[in-house]
Amino acid sequence: MFRIRISILAGISILMVAPGAAAFHTAPEVRAGMLRAADLILNLDVDAAETECQALLTLPQGEATGKFCLGLVTLTRAEDKDDPNPDLDRFLAQAADAVAAAETLERSQPTDAEVKLLLGLVHGSKALADGARKNYLAAFQSLREAHRRFQEALQLDPNLVDAYYGIGLYNFSLGRLPALLKPLVTIVLPRGDPAHGLQELDRVAEQGSSLKMTARVALLRLYAGPEEKYAEALRLGRDLLQHYPGNPDLYFTTAHAASELGRTGEALEIARRLSRNMAEGRPHFIPELSARYNQLMGKIYMEHGEYATALTFFQRAVQAPTPARYRWVTAWAWTRSGMIHDLQGDREEAVRRYRKALGVETEGIAKDLARRHLETPYRGRARPAS
Repeated sequence: MFRIRISILAGISILMVAPGAAAFHTAPEVRAGMLRAADLILNLDVDAAETECQALLTLPQGEATGKFCLGLVTLTRAEDKDDPNPDLDRFLAQAADAVAAAETLERSQPTDAEVKLLLGLVHGSKALADGARKNYLAAFQSLREAHRRFQEALQLDPNLVDAYYGIGLYNFSLGRLPALLKPLVTIVLPRGDPAHGLQELDRVAEQGSSLKMTARVALLRLYAGPEEKYAEALRLGRDLLQHYPGNPDLYFTTAHAASELGRTGEALEIARRLSRNMAEGRPHFIPELSARYNQLMGKIYMEHGEYATALTFFQRAVQAPTPARYRWVTAWAWTRSGMIHDLQGDREEAVRRYRKALGVETEGIAKDLARRHLETPYRGRARPAS
């Protein structure tokens, strides 16, 4: 689901862009509605966000933004489904409508940098949704168009800091392609640079006029994930949880970062807030998160060296009913419990658990680690600096 989430992040930023600089002055209600919808989507208040999107459609100069806003609601709802494909297809149709409306706007304002940015963000989100649907040719075409639009926006207005959001995601994503794919992709697309991508996202997170929070959410996921910059992730996560307490992913990601830094108390406090929200049945804190919560708790106690407690939580994680979209959680619980048994000298049980991980119908880092430790027993690791 990572690709879908990134497309949501890329798309949310469109909500912040008024359709042309003049629109900020002539239609302040459009700007206010866009800002409200963006915050609601980041907090997963999708019904309220949909109401804001529908209202945008009724406003002068709000058509393109309103149409894409509704597409983002569709993508957000796809997150809670094992089969997101119907929603992805619906989003792609909505994105096509938004492109048509934005191109009409462009014809009347051909030198407006923010219209170019709007088009870049729509095309970028469409590319990522197409990628998730394995429409690879369409994805490449939209990604190339998105990059062109972002560059045009910056050429027209070098001070349009928010345009670096799209450029930053592009640079990071293209720069992290597997080595075998890079020569093929760079035939049709400009090369990416992940270091520059992070710098560009950092710039928006600090200096962006409208996309600051959206960039911070993107950076949180990258720093707590592939970049392993956990101190930066924890700083961002603390702030984002204050703004968006209705988003379960922010709890999981921030607690993960805290545990990686050895801040066990803080990690447990965040996880327990998550548990309370689940117990109270708050929207999006659904029972299907049980396995994910138990895997998180096991990971926290594992990092703290409390292996017996960790194994108890990992066992709960593998026994909990788990939807297909969370099978990666089961793989992590098997792998991490195998790592504990390696540390305790029980190689036979460790191997059994690694093989269980490899039997889970999913892909990802957990299975990569299981394969590695089937070959070489796990012996622990150095903790990142805080």
